[in-house]
Amino acid sequence: MSAETSEPHSHVVIPDPIRDVYLMSIVAMLDSDETNRSALSVTLQVGGVLVTGELIGHSRWRNELKAWLATIGGDADSISHLVGVVEEELAAQGQTRSNHLHLRDAKFITNYSTSMQGIAPFGPERPLWRTRVADVQGWSLGRA
Repeated sequence: MSAETSEPHSHVVIPDPIRDVYLMSIVAMLDSDETNRSALSVTLQVGGVLVTGELIGHSRWRNELKAWLATIGGDADSISHLVGVVEEELAAQGQTRSNHLHLRDAKFITNYSTSMQGIAPFGPERPLWRTRVADVQGWSLGRA
């Protein structure tokens, strides 16, 4: 028997997460809306938690984030300016592929309660929320 020699792996290549073509097509459609008015109700499963809200394009999310930051007072103008600087840097690097989903009026469903109308989800809500596409385990159209 001859001894087999194998070269040790000098590095491990980790592929990009598999991206859901349907979900990314919807995101591309929202991102291409130059009026920044398009939105679509979705429910996402992220880290085992359901999050429901309005899926919006990145540009709309950025504009609403800047507007929200401007309302908090203090040094909000500097923070709002920072958002613009980050966006300019990303554009200069040629990062056009969306790696995040953006929701407005996001609600984290942590439990359900009964009401006169039936079973209703409840949990904390956030005006704007962003998550990595790679973290989405499942999704559906409509709110939970």
